[in-house]
Amino acid sequence: MDKQKGFTLIELMVVIGIISILSAISVPAYQNYLRKAALTDMLQTFVPYRTAIELCALDHGGLNACDASTNGIPSPTTTRYVSGMSVTKGVVTLTGQESLNGLGVTLSPLWDNAGGVTGWQRVCNIQDNSALQQACEEVFRFNGE
Repeated sequence: MDKQKGFTLIELMVVIGIISILSAISVPAYQNYLRKAALTDMLQTFVPYRTAIELCALDHGGLNACDASTNGIPSPTTTRYVSGMSVTKGVVTLTGQESLNGLGVTLSPLWDNAGGVTGWQRVCNIQDNSALQQACEEVFRFNGE
């Protein structure tokens, strides 16, 4: 009599269970990775404006003249994850899109008449998504916060 070859139903169910457990662990970790990558894109969009605003503030003795498209500050731009941007008196506001939909980040320079721009303050605005709020606060960290 020939013996049948193959896997039993129990063996297949064990494999499916293992794959399910691995998926349950890896999918949220991957989503967090994608979220941080999108926030890093938003941060990289901000960096040239940060430098330009700091130079503008030093040249003009304050932030009042530091608006978009003036005094060496570039025009607002958009990227895959940034749908809108504004620069007014040195304050940069970024609006997220795609995986950052609903996120608004406001970055304000801290001005000191004696020392110039001494740092930056960030405010991450998002409703009903504490994971995105926390990730935003981790990525946009300035001055040893």
